[in-house]
Amino acid sequence: MSSATESSTDPAEGAKVQAVGLIPTYLRTIDDLYLEPSRSLDDIYDVAVAPEATAEATAIETFRAQGYRQVGRSQLVTTSASSVDLTNDPAASPSPVLPNVVVTACVDVSQVQAIDQSGTSVVPPDRPRYLVQRLTVVNTNYPDATSWRVSAAPNAQAQSCDG
Repeated sequence: MSSATESSTDPAEGAKVQAVGLIPTYLRTIDDLYLEPSRSLDDIYDVAVAPEATAEATAIETFRAQGYRQVGRSQLVTTSASSVDLTNDPAASPSPVLPNVVVTACVDVSQVQAIDQSGTSVVPPDRPRYLVQRLTVVNTNYPDATSWRVSAAPNAQAQSCDG
């Protein structure tokens, strides 16, 4: 696999590739949790850590409790890594410092609907087509390439991926 070679020659570039590589799995997991109400919310921990894991689990739990169902999946349009910090001090106080990469992702949500128990959409008809997310992806067991998790994922609605 080429990522091992890349990370040994340039750790920051390897971290970017690994963090960006998590984003499709993260989005698929979130969609799966909304689409399949019987699926365990613990699955969020495969792709996220607190505070994002807690925020997402709470949002999904509320969505389910209201009797809403998601129809359709989000589509990842673009990703780009904007910053890398490989500082690793898990014992730092008051909170650990973990290697992280900031990834901007543009997600097409035009095929995603939320419906209530009667089958009526609860999504405003004028909702913008895209979400632009600024994800902070941390590595909880650096340099393990499989330990990247989303720790924050603020997003904004957008009419295009350019803005």
